[in-house]
This record gives sequence, structure tokens and C-alpha cells, in this order.
Amino acid sequence: MFFYQTYVKKAGFSARKGGEHHVDDIIKTKYFVCSKEGHNHVDGSFLSHINVGTDRLFEPAVKLKLSFVRPMGCCIRSISLFSRIIIHLCALKICIYYQLIDIFPKHKNRMTWELGTLNLGPVKAFNIMRKRYGGFENVGATKDDCKNSRARIHSYIGEYDADMVINRLTDKKQIMVDYSFVHSVDENKRLTGLFWADGLCKRNYAEFGDVISFDATFKTNKYKMVFVPFTGIDNHCRNVTLGAGLLASESIESYKWLLQSFLDSFGKKPKVVVTDQDPAMKQAIEAVFDKSRHRLCMWHIMKKVADKVGHELCNNEEFKRRMCDIVWTDSIAPETFEIEWKLIMIEFGLTENKWIDDMFGMRSSWIPAFYRYEPMSGLMRTTSRSESENHFFCQVANSQLTLVEFFNHFDGAMDVQRFNHRKNDHISRNTIPDNFSESTLEDDAMKIYTRSIFADQQSEIQGTLSECLPMETKIEEPFLKYEGLENTR
Repeated sequence: MFFYQTYVKKAGFSARKGGEHHVDDIIKTKYFVCSKEGHNHVDGSFLSHINVGTDRLFEPAVKLKLSFVRPMGCCIRSISLFSRIIIHLCALKICIYYQLIDIFPKHKNRMTWELGTLNLGPVKAFNIMRKRYGGFENVGATKDDCKNSRARIHSYIGEYDADMVINRLTDKKQIMVDYSFVHSVDENKRLTGLFWADGLCKRNYAEFGDVISFDATFKTNKYKMVFVPFTGIDNHCRNVTLGAGLLASESIESYKWLLQSFLDSFGKKPKVVVTDQDPAMKQAIEAVFDKSRHRLCMWHIMKKVADKVGHELCNNEEFKRRMCDIVWTDSIAPETFEIEWKLIMIEFGLTENKWIDDMFGMRSSWIPAFYRYEPMSGLMRTTSRSESENHFFCQVANSQLTLVEFFNHFDGAMDVQRFNHRKNDHISRNTIPDNFSESTLEDDAMKIYTRSIFADQQSEIQGTLSECLPMETKIEEPFLKYEGLENTR
């Protein structure tokens, strides 16, 4: 038993007593198994078997069999340890152990799994190992073995995918300070929604949560559940994820549940919410975030222009320039925008275009000229904001992932995002910007702003120093005379 206890501790799961085999009231065989061995079946399934509410997970994956010649512990005749795959619910680690005759060593099997968290398939994982270990003969397996390894993992996860994720997040909520997690199921105990956010998300929301955006365009798992990340802009003008959800449908009620879960977790509503034009999302925001100002993402609208007015017109340089001059700016008044918009529509024959008329009708929700005095944290005035968020999550996710795999990928993406934030903090504290003039004004600004924000301010500061401040002073009693460059602007 000592060796088995040592084994289960290192493997990352707990053991319990299993069954016994008696002969004439004498124990002949005793079993010890993983604490999650067995099945508690739940009727119903959701999208290819996502069930919620089981405690036992699987047939015995690791089992210790003790056979005795004499009663209760005298002279153990044989010990059999069978190892295939352990899926331990509490830690939600997939620990892979094979019998000694298995040709695929467990550390390479683990490498296949970990490379999968970087969105690398089994074939790419095999090719990496081939390079890493110096040839086909040194991998100890074939491409098919790598594929079969991934297939076995999916098979063992099977219908307990949602159970494993829910228990993982429940454990985090119990262990981690300020961790929030809620889920919803329907009458058949099928998973319909998840929302989660850790303590760092909440601290970031307190600092950067005045303006948030959320987008439901990612379907990053094999059940086609919609992934909804809540995004803010940090002090380096970079995206910061403030929380996330998964929804089985994009209905009004689903979005209401998600936004209410967000509000319950964070305790306050954002001042401004930026979304795409989803009508269900709009109604949910009006119901839950009733005090927040709802704005539409300019990037989502402008990327539709080519389909709505024709690619030929969109390739017209004059049309593109004039549209960008009035759309991507907050330096013009609303009246100026309206006049210029109508002139463009007349000149390029778009006065009868219904989509153009609809966008003009909702201009106060997406054109910066109409809220140019509202702080928007760069969420709507940067064309690449939504695009970069899409790209960020698509790098680490795909539509074939189980929920277990998706959460491993999500955690990896958060590690990357948070590492980059710490790196940017370090650069801001410990480096000097390029072309630094060492003037008092520029020196003070460098100490106040992060590098990315300072870069936006530096040209204005240097222009002020060169064109507005005096170049020379003379004492001409009883006056002090200042001489500078003539402002030619």
C-alpha cells in the first residue's frame, strides 16, 4: 500500500477502497481505486453529450488489486497495477500513464497534450518531437500514435466534459480569492451558460472598466457554444480581458443572464458598452445595463460597407478618403458630419441605399462626432481593436475543442496577455523613450504616462517646445523680453 499511496500522490489524484472478493467469509481479493471511479448517469444530453451533475466519472483507470493467501494482509501473493488514462476531476489534469509495453512514453504523450494547448494538432506535435529528439526512430511513436493519443483523451472526456469544467471552476471559486463563477442549466440539466472572472479581472475592471466591449463572434468549441469575452483597454492601450462567458444560444434571455452574472460579480455597471449590431444584445443591455450608454463598434459597421455598396465603389480612392475623413474622426461637429455625409451619398449615387439610410439613422450610436466629448478609451476610434481581439483568441482556439481543452487554451491565452502587460509595465518604469529631449515638461510627462501613451503625447510636447515657448530672453529694465519663433500655423 505504501508504494500505491506514493504513486497516487505523484499522479495527482486520490484513492479510495474498492470492492472485495470473499471465499468462505475470508477476503481473498481487495481493490483500491481512484476516488472518481464509477458512473452516476444523468438522463439527457446537450449538444453531443454535455451533461451536468455527476460525481463518479469513469471505469477504473487505475486500480490496485491485492490478492491474499491468508486472511487480511498475511502474505500478499500478487499485486496488479493497471494504468491507462486518469482523468481526475478535482484538479482537472489529464495525466496519461501507459503500461510498460506501450510504445509511446508518457512524457512524450504529455508533450502531445501540452502542444495541443497551443492549438497544435497531433501531426504538428509529432513533427516537433521528431525535430526535438533527432529523428523518427527517437520519438518512440508514429503520427498515428499521436492521433490515437488525442482520440483516447477525447474518448475518456466523453459525456463528462461539462462536469469536469464545472467542478474545476467550482474548485477555483473555493480556493482563489475573489474568483467568480456561475453556470446555468435547463430543465434537463443541460448546460446553457457559463460566466467566470478571477480576482485580477476584477482589479482590472476597477481600473479600466469605464468603457467595455463584448463580442459574441467566437465559436471556439465543438459544441458550438458562443464565446463572449468582455474587453477593456489598459494603461498601455492594449486589450485586457475583464471576464468571459459561454452561451448555448444567442437569445435575449441568454444575454440577460450573462450580463446579470457580470453585474453580480463586479458590483457596478460600466459607463459605456460597445457591441456589434446584434438586436438581442441590444435589448439585453437596455434591460440589465440600463444606466450605461450603448455604442456600436465602428469596425463592425465599416467592414460591411463593401458588401452593402459594392466592392467597385469601395475601391474608389476618393470615396474611401471622404468617408474616412468624416467617420474616423472626432474633430468635426455633428452638423458638419451630416452635411458631408449627404453630399457623399448624392455624389456617389447612394441616396436610395437602405443600409446607408439605416446607418445614418443610428449615427449617434457609432459616429464619434456625436460623442466627441465622451471618454471612449480607444475602443471605438481604433479600427484594429475588435480585429485584434478576434485574432488573439483565434490563435489559441478552434471549433473542434472539448470544453476541457478550451479552458486550457483560454488559461494559456490569459497567461500571454498578462505577461505582456507586466512586460509593458517594466518597460515604462525602466526605459527612456527615443528622442527624449530632457526638458522639464517632457520629463514630467514621461514619469506620468506609460510608454505607449507617452509616444502619442511626445510629438505634441516637442512641437510646443519648439514653436510656442520663447527661444531667448533679455532683460530690458524694467521688463523681461521674450523672443521666439513666429507661429506660422
